[in-house]
Amino acid sequence: MQKQRRLKVIAASFILLCGMALLVVTGIKRTSVRHFTPTALVADGNRMNNQPVQVDGLIAEGSSKWDAANFKLTFAVRDRETAATVNVIYKDRLKPDNFTDGGSVFVEGKYNATQNLIVASKLMTKCASKYEGAEGTTSANETSYISE
Repeated sequence: MQKQRRLKVIAASFILLCGMALLVVTGIKRTSVRHFTPTALVADGNRMNNQPVQVDGLIAEGSSKWDAANFKLTFAVRDRETAATVNVIYKDRLKPDNFTDGGSVFVEGKYNATQNLIVASKLMTKCASKYEGAEGTTSANETSYISE
């Protein structure tokens, strides 16, 4: 009798641990986002279609358009080392103050391979001039971060 009870407790514990492990693995898969450069994302585009991605690079010169009436920002992220670009649309949110063509940008959102487009849910910009200190001193990094 005691042995059967012990086996039931062990079996129940094993089932609970397996269930918890499954939930952890599923949660990690759902929340994990792969990081790319524009070049790598374009090369791996079909496999990443409709998947969450992170891309960082530079805001392509002359590509940004801000529609203040509709809170819609469109631009292209250019690779730091090649000419590859990925288009981005950032809707229903304010444009960051330090968002300028040629500036550094980090984007997170869902990728559409057929349109080479990221529908962004997060946008982070860095102003390069903030990294340069006056007369040889360095200032603290300043970052603007906007998300859902």
